[in-house]
Amino acid sequence: MDLEFWQESWARGGSATSFHRPDVHPFLETYLPPETLHGRRVLVPLCGKTNDLRYLARHARDVVGVEAVERAVEQFFIEHPGKVTRTGDVWRSDNLVILQRDFFDLSRDDVGDVDVVYDRAALVALPPDMRARYVDALDALLGPGARQLVITLEYAPELGAAPFSVSPGEVVRRYGARHEVMHLRGDEQPFHRMVAKYNLKFLREHAFLLVRRPDVA
Repeated sequence: MDLEFWQESWARGGSATSFHRPDVHPFLETYLPPETLHGRRVLVPLCGKTNDLRYLARHARDVVGVEAVERAVEQFFIEHPGKVTRTGDVWRSDNLVILQRDFFDLSRDDVGDVDVVYDRAALVALPPDMRARYVDALDALLGPGARQLVITLEYAPELGAAPFSVSPGEVVRRYGARHEVMHLRGDEQPFHRMVAKYNLKFLREHAFLLVRRPDVA
């Protein structure tokens, strides 16, 4: 990842981090309701300071967020005050841990036995030449049966910066060899801020449920 780019984005704030939502994403509440999270360990790659972490922490056994930019982690815990301990690059608050690390440097020992992955802003944050590497790195952390809720944006014309456009066909192409891929929905979003800002012809927000196949390495 271009860490310098993301560090600068978080330092600038404002429109540079306008991907941050002030609420919990409705797809998360719909497709990972509380009963699906009880007793589960959830991994959130490239988590930023998303409010979705708190929703997950309320209902899951453990939540592990991964974020390389220190400012983003600091802002999360400022906005969600409580007892926080920091040991090196590990920030902990009750059952929520944020690892301040490059996602590509993680091992299974770092994240534990992951049951669920929530990806709302990881795949779409990466340029095309990094997505295959991301999927391979993520798969290396998961065992059979692990589930993922993946949310992407698809729009035209495509832009050269994050959030990138990722179509349902690309999701199937990148994940289909090792996962069952279910396309849950693809909602037209004509009032999304990006439509007017970049004069887009259309923008859709997609949700996918992925389940790691038991018969693949």
